[in-house]
Amino acid sequence: MPNDRESRRIAQEVVVEAITTHTVWLHRASSAQVNRMVAEFDELAGELAAKLAERLDNLAPAELAAFSRGRYTTDRLKGLRNLIDQWAESLATAVTAENAKSLEELAGYEAGFARSLVADAVTGAVAAAPAAAAVYESAMQQPVLGQMVEDMFDEVPRRTRNIVYSQIRQGISNGNTNQQIIRALRGTKALKYKDGALNWTRNEIDNLVRTSRGHVSNVAYESTYEALGVEEVVDVATIDFRVTKYCASIDGRRHKVGTAHPRPPYHYRCRTVQAPSFGANIMGQRPYVKAFKPVSQIPKDQRPEDMIGQVSANTKWPQWFARQPASLQREWLGPTRYELYKKGGYKIERFSDPLGGELTIAELRARDRETFERLFADAA
Repeated sequence: MPNDRESRRIAQEVVVEAITTHTVWLHRASSAQVNRMVAEFDELAGELAAKLAERLDNLAPAELAAFSRGRYTTDRLKGLRNLIDQWAESLATAVTAENAKSLEELAGYEAGFARSLVADAVTGAVAAAPAAAAVYESAMQQPVLGQMVEDMFDEVPRRTRNIVYSQIRQGISNGNTNQQIIRALRGTKALKYKDGALNWTRNEIDNLVRTSRGHVSNVAYESTYEALGVEEVVDVATIDFRVTKYCASIDGRRHKVGTAHPRPPYHYRCRTVQAPSFGANIMGQRPYVKAFKPVSQIPKDQRPEDMIGQVSANTKWPQWFARQPASLQREWLGPTRYELYKKGGYKIERFSDPLGGELTIAELRARDRETFERLFADAA
């Protein structure tokens, strides 16, 4: 590891610039994986909708009533039940197989990236990165947000199966036509199926893919850092207005490698990573985005000149935020938190709890009753 002060400064500069750029590309790779899995789900959902429409049209009114009560008294009702159950099993196979393959490939790539990251920053020989299979196995044996990755994905087909049953039963009970039941379940093509109950599954696939990939990446990083002798890591949050209040507050926090400490992902879709720290201040440059949604969703003619830029990598998120216009600060914090931030001297970390959850206004009021009474007396 670097010994003198200047070497540490240069190493830290290289590391932070490289990992923040890599995180952007990693997010795009996650989007590609999400798109593949959602496309596969949409194909399965289309097949289910067609088969359900045919099966429901063949049921007598008495059979529809029996299905709505959870009774499968005829061969046709049992066949409908089997259709839904087997479809859910097909969904489980598709989701778990595709995700497992993707995560193991990612584990190897990220371990190699972490090794290159350290090798480019220091002088001397650097050990080999851990094998992809070892990193993947380690990630699967470590919880992410208190759950195991396999358990998180196992929940998707089970919940989706229940959604299918509940939508059909409720539709029958409401007196809806079979066509209306199918539309409420799947949604409409015009709205890209986002108006159907099965959109929950599409959103959950998106959430879990991004979260599990973030988990595997961070396990790969730490496993590699430890193998290479890195002693300390630092939390590096994304500098934009989509960051959570918790990740904003812990930007720049340091941890000892090989000890029990908080690790990203800190929440679903978390983009915070842990970079190797060489004991120096974080130098170099890191990008920022003054936007509340991905830049790709903002037309070019609506992007201010300073929407995208770079700041010193030693700038922590709260410092960057303090220099932003009041209008952007208010939009990110909300009016009440903004007043507390500006008039009450609240730091960003006051708005989240130790476990990473955002405190509600009621919880803040209970904690800081005197401050609320002083600042908002006129509004009461």
